[in-house]
Amino acid sequence: MILPMDFDVVVLGTGLSESIAAAALSKAGCKVAHVDHNQYYGGDEASLTLDELAEWADTRIARGEEKSPHNYLANQRAKYTSISRSSAIPPQSRQYAVALAPSIVPSLGPHIDSLIASGVSRYGSFKLLEKVAVYDRPGFVQSVPGSKEDVFKSKALSLVEKRRLMRFLMFAAGEFEGKKELEGKAHTPFLHFLREAFSINDKPATAIAYALAFCTSADEPTLPALQRIRQYLRSAGRYGASPFLVGHYGGLGETAQGFCRTSAVKGGTYILGRPVATVKPPLSTKDAPQDEKAASTENAGRYAVELEEFDEPLTAKVVVSSPDYVSTGDTMSEPAQSSSSRTYAPVARCIAIIDKPLSFTPSEAPDEPVPSDTEDGPLDGDEGAPPQQAAPNYEVDTALLVFPPGSLPDGSATTAAHVLVTGEGSMSAPRGKWIVNISLPLPPSADSPSSEDLLRPYLDATLTLTVPPTAPAETQPATPLFTVFYTHHPGQGMSRSADTDMGIIVAPPHTSLITALADEATQNAEDMFWRAIERLGKGKRPPSETQVEEHGEAKDSETDAEMEKEKGDGEEEVTGVVDSFWPPLDVAEVETSEDW
Repeated sequence: MILPMDFDVVVLGTGLSESIAAAALSKAGCKVAHVDHNQYYGGDEASLTLDELAEWADTRIARGEEKSPHNYLANQRAKYTSISRSSAIPPQSRQYAVALAPSIVPSLGPHIDSLIASGVSRYGSFKLLEKVAVYDRPGFVQSVPGSKEDVFKSKALSLVEKRRLMRFLMFAAGEFEGKKELEGKAHTPFLHFLREAFSINDKPATAIAYALAFCTSADEPTLPALQRIRQYLRSAGRYGASPFLVGHYGGLGETAQGFCRTSAVKGGTYILGRPVATVKPPLSTKDAPQDEKAASTENAGRYAVELEEFDEPLTAKVVVSSPDYVSTGDTMSEPAQSSSSRTYAPVARCIAIIDKPLSFTPSEAPDEPVPSDTEDGPLDGDEGAPPQQAAPNYEVDTALLVFPPGSLPDGSATTAAHVLVTGEGSMSAPRGKWIVNISLPLPPSADSPSSEDLLRPYLDATLTLTVPPTAPAETQPATPLFTVFYTHHPGQGMSRSADTDMGIIVAPPHTSLITALADEATQNAEDMFWRAIERLGKGKRPPSETQVEEHGEAKDSETDAEMEKEKGDGEEEVTGVVDSFWPPLDVAEVETSEDW
């Protein structure tokens, strides 16, 4: 018998990975409770109003007189450091949707596949990214050749450079594994590969490495860079000219809420704004005191999740959790089959609100102001002259600017910075305002300067693009209306399948790379989903195509034995076999906004 507060799975945290896993588990027929310490959805990928952003920053600044914080808040303060913000909050603060984790989503990849397969795409909307450019000098950018058309139209490339770029793009878009150009060079730094294999040098090589492959440093290996380029080249044309989509209302935070909505429609229970007091491991009947044996028999093999100001604990067979809800005393253990651990570098971040648009003026454009006609019309003697052509408009609403290493005298010489600008077109800012979100990966050094000192040169350089070269000489760059600076420290040394010693399935950290964040978070969610399904005895993960090719048919007996072993004493077996991450959509099912 399942009691009202008994669940198959309790999910702690509404970050993107946890929200996708919760939706998939609910659609698979599991009874799910989803809990978050915060009053909003999204966790570390949340989209916040300016008021919420200011409160988010203030609560993560440790104060000496404060009593010992909850595990969640303590872990958050270790994760987010060097926080500073403007004191005054601009008007219309609730009309902003500021992303804590800025991202652009490739049109082909695991995240888009999950949005479509789950039906969550009906709850969200997206905008095509208008442009990707490389910072060149104050007021100017370098265009990025992302297609044959871009190469042919470029005025900055010579005929020889165009031929070399065309040859490379055709190579990168195809099946390059096993090609002679790549033999013995898979681990060669990508910039060296471009020079040696395709004779691409200087600015074209920089643009490809940092704004097409989105490398963050000069020593990134070739094979992963080529795989990213292939994904992005193949993404172009699916929904429009750009390979990338930007989510409305702040991006991934709104997407996470869409997955939570799907979970709720399928019966998921949502509890927000409740701190998690404790998570108790399953208790067997033989270990329970005599006066608790009756209660422990009902809850044998179940976790107990106690929430503050909540009368009853939530009990569940499986707990899936963000790392922030795990006690710092719970060490991570690596299952034998886990992959090698990855290290995630800290990232300095800046969020700035501005009231002037950025102009991505190409470096080959003239930098003199365009003379205007006098108030009385054309000058004498010019009656027969053709009308003067208006200056091109290079203003952008939703675009990405890349600063390669060494772009600025006071900037980083080793890592690239990304600047995502979003405006009214992405539903993230009111009319006439834009959000500038800067990300800079950092070396794991303990004596790094403050996030504001690190990112101020990038912010100042970005703001020079608010003054087009054709503007009057006295025009000044925009002054930020509001800023927040902080350093984000993702988890380190955790594999995709890391668990705590209590057996809690913990969401591994994902990359902060702006183009790969959504896809990797989705892959993490799928891994957690299958681990939960196997523990519940509802199925097992189908073998990948690679596993089938290498090892033949999957050995069902071994997996079945593992699932039987993981079932707790006294647990009733959950009926129904799950054989896919997302079940087929029910066409007859109508999920309207009233259901939410």
